[in-house]
Amino acid sequence: MRLQEYCGRTEFSILQFTIKVTDDIKEKMVQKKLLHKVDIVQYIHQQMDHFFQKFNLKPALLQTYKNEVLNSVMFKLKVSKF
Repeated sequence: MRLQEYCGRTEFSILQFTIKVTDDIKEKMVQKKLLHKVDIVQYIHQQMDHFFQKFNLKPALLQTYKNEVLNSVMFKLKVSKF
């Protein structure tokens, strides 16, 4: 059984998005385009707003997903860079 089959399409695409955003932010930090935590959080929110537009989710579930993505990305960045 593959990961996509185990967790479902929605959760798998959110997981891929989280990894993509984290890698993108790391690259932007190396290029000195994102330096401050406030800028990084704002960038994550912009990317999440764009990404989650394609999903038809209840507001509570949408907010839960967004919180989890933000927490996951920030945790990965703290471990690697901050």
